[in-house]
Amino acid sequence: MEVHTFQSQITRHLVTSEDVTDRNGEIHFMTPDKLYAEFDNGTYLTISENRIKLDIGFFHGTFRLRKKGLMRSFANLFLYAFQGRCQDLAEENNYFIETQSDEHFNIVTLTTKKKSFLGLGYKKAVFHFGLDDLLIKELILTDYSDTQDTYRLIAPVINGEVDKNKFSL
Repeated sequence: MEVHTFQSQITRHLVTSEDVTDRNGEIHFMTPDKLYAEFDNGTYLTISENRIKLDIGFFHGTFRLRKKGLMRSFANLFLYAFQGRCQDLAEENNYFIETQSDEHFNIVTLTTKKKSFLGLGYKKAVFHFGLDDLLIKELILTDYSDTQDTYRLIAPVINGEVDKNKFSL
């Protein structure tokens, strides 16, 4: 199936060593490299071509996406999830890749044994794709401090009309 646009309600469940936080929001994707997500606490992420603008955690601002680097890896985690490009993500970041299925999902798990740089980045990413439509349903990210960030998509609309202004930086 060709996915050109994707819109959905999204939940974010963040578990840190000190707290558990739940947020609701919306996410929009337009192939090949545009993504917008905003949550009810005002945090947001916008990816548009070679730039990223975000206000999530300790990242605040607009950054240029270079061919390699932390921001490119972060952006590609989300972009590749919607494109089903887990193998590309694994190769770009030297992740080990493992696949399996259960009664609900096709599951792709990416892990690394490399050491973190200042504690930044993810040591594990788990993608849950639908059994029938192979679309991303859930993304679970675990960083080097074992903080787990789960994004779950609800009621997606595929190839619908998308407000292109959402991707303006």
